[in-house]
Amino acid sequence: MEISMYRGGICDDDKILCSLLEEQIQGLSAEFLVKFEIEVWYSGESLECDLKKGVGLDILFLDIELLQKNGIEIGAFIRDEMEDTDTHIVFISSKQGYAMELFKMQPLEFLVKPISAVRLKEVLERSIKRKKYAESCFEYQRGSRIFRVSVKEILYFTSMDKKILMIKKDGQEEFYGKLKNVMEQLPAGFLMIHQSYVIHQKYVSEYSYESIKMMNGDVLSVSKPYRKEVRAKIKQYLKEKMYNVL
Repeated sequence: MEISMYRGGICDDDKILCSLLEEQIQGLSAEFLVKFEIEVWYSGESLECDLKKGVGLDILFLDIELLQKNGIEIGAFIRDEMEDTDTHIVFISSKQGYAMELFKMQPLEFLVKPISAVRLKEVLERSIKRKKYAESCFEYQRGSRIFRVSVKEILYFTSMDKKILMIKKDGQEEFYGKLKNVMEQLPAGFLMIHQSYVIHQKYVSEYSYESIKMMNGDVLSVSKPYRKEVRAKIKQYLKEKMYNVL
């Protein structure tokens, strides 16, 4: 799936940096086959005001050391008050050492000024790939009708006899099929942990060698043949999430 338009935001009180960053982003448009639409704010207050009015962003480059309302406060506003977990936040700063403060806001990345062109390209590429993933859908058939559901809404699948139960954020759906065929249609990020379970690893809240707890509280068994691989993949996923803010 190609993304024709990508909405980006830059919030920094350094106007020269904003201009340079916008120019660098636009310069990558042809390479990524994406048209970037960039909006710039020079204060956290003005950004917050526009977000309240409904301005939506795919990615936001957010300076931490803003005057008055700083980037950490704005990040918390986006995640907690706006309940927006879709916008990719990239914190930028001239200092390091914010890892623990930023981790709970699940940023896409933390960049130290001056921002290198190589690092910027890496971040944009990752953001676009994740957005494509988030917009991908799973298709299933019930009777003569075909249904589509966004993969980001799916927590896990479980099989019972010849039926598949799909557990979503807002409920569940049932259809006939095999987990093997379900797995073939799913993107990376889904793991088979048992002959009867396929999970979406981003919604794992706790895990042990023998079981996994999902964000909705459901506890699922990890069968012996899958334990080593599942543990390794979840540890790697969590390690990558932590790396983004170190």
